[in-house]
Amino acid sequence: MKYTTFQMAAVPALLAVTLAGCGPQEAEFDPPATDESSSEAPEGTGDPAEPEEPSSSNEEPGDDPTASAEPVEIPECLEDGDDRTIAMLDDVVIPAETIAATPSETIEVGGKTVELPGIPETEIPERVIEAGCVIVYDAPGGCLGAIEISRAVIPEAVIPERVLPAVTLPDGTVIEEEVLPAVTRDAVVVPGDRTEEVCQNTDEASEGGYVSHVYRDAVSRSSRHQRVLIQSERVRHPVWVDGELVGRTIVSRARVDSTRYGDLFIDGASLHGFWLDDAENTEVAEDENQTFFTTPSDVLFAVDEATIDPAAESELETIAAAIATLGDDVQVLVDGHTDNVRSAEHNQRLSEERAEAVAAWLTDNAGIDAGSITTRGFGFDYPRADNSTEEGRADNRRVVITAITQG
Repeated sequence: MKYTTFQMAAVPALLAVTLAGCGPQEAEFDPPATDESSSEAPEGTGDPAEPEEPSSSNEEPGDDPTASAEPVEIPECLEDGDDRTIAMLDDVVIPAETIAATPSETIEVGGKTVELPGIPETEIPERVIEAGCVIVYDAPGGCLGAIEISRAVIPEAVIPERVLPAVTLPDGTVIEEEVLPAVTRDAVVVPGDRTEEVCQNTDEASEGGYVSHVYRDAVSRSSRHQRVLIQSERVRHPVWVDGELVGRTIVSRARVDSTRYGDLFIDGASLHGFWLDDAENTEVAEDENQTFFTTPSDVLFAVDEATIDPAAESELETIAAAIATLGDDVQVLVDGHTDNVRSAEHNQRLSEERAEAVAAWLTDNAGIDAGSITTRGFGFDYPRADNSTEEGRADNRRVVITAITQG
């Protein structure tokens, strides 16, 4: 499995074309609202100028609502496997916020000065939006691999509990504590999306042997919205002392602004059509940075063998010359395919050995660096024609050489 940070300027060449259509990842935050609550606001209410959305409290006993949430793991971005390349998207940090302190005040009661404690500044910790990843699945030559955009997660929002402590006055009168309970807004999961692999198929060739292009659909992830979270203001109720009310304190409301995140779009892609008879035995197809050369195994090898037939060397020389025109920085994939005659194990081994034989020929005879060649065997997992006919089985027995330019 291969990982890379999702920054378009540094995306590896194999992903550059696939991911070039990705839009930027940004989170949208509502601008902070100005809290214009008056000291004369009715007790126990919020700002009457803006209706409050209901909040939910999901605290369990012993929870610390001020603690930063644990990072969310997105399983599809962690799954091990050699059949995919994972491009991690940059997470987005929602900065910490500070709820302003409710100041203490002093009052005179019975000739004595009494301090009514307020509430110190309270921090709402920073949160991290888990942006997820883009997964590009490997595919045989002549195919465009599946693309998946993972889910993303906007984390739970929490405004911690705030408390105005109780106060006992000199005459024994108690001003009760006022508690502003913690409130939470549940995490929001932004669903991902996937588009499946597509391959060219000779069964769809028109009269004259033209195989039309194939198109892999675009894939997109739509944003989701986490609503604003509000902790309503509270009023510490005053008490009567010596004929007057004392101890009334208003604790202003707090809010966490709404967040929207998740939009991501990856363009579709296509393999251009080709004529089956463009070359004597080899078909050629092109993607934006890949050229596919498909040659029947019956041309390259004897039946059930993995040794290059000397008569096939001119075909391989033509392919090697075409690869040489693509420049120096070229990666080569050699894929072997079989029909479904004999067992899966036999055909898997044969497809691997044939791919390795072609790769060895390209290194020994065409000067292609062995380090730039990767071989794969697919057995009969990717038929391009009907295995129930001899003609179809002949089409399925093939070697596909893919030249990938890095520029």
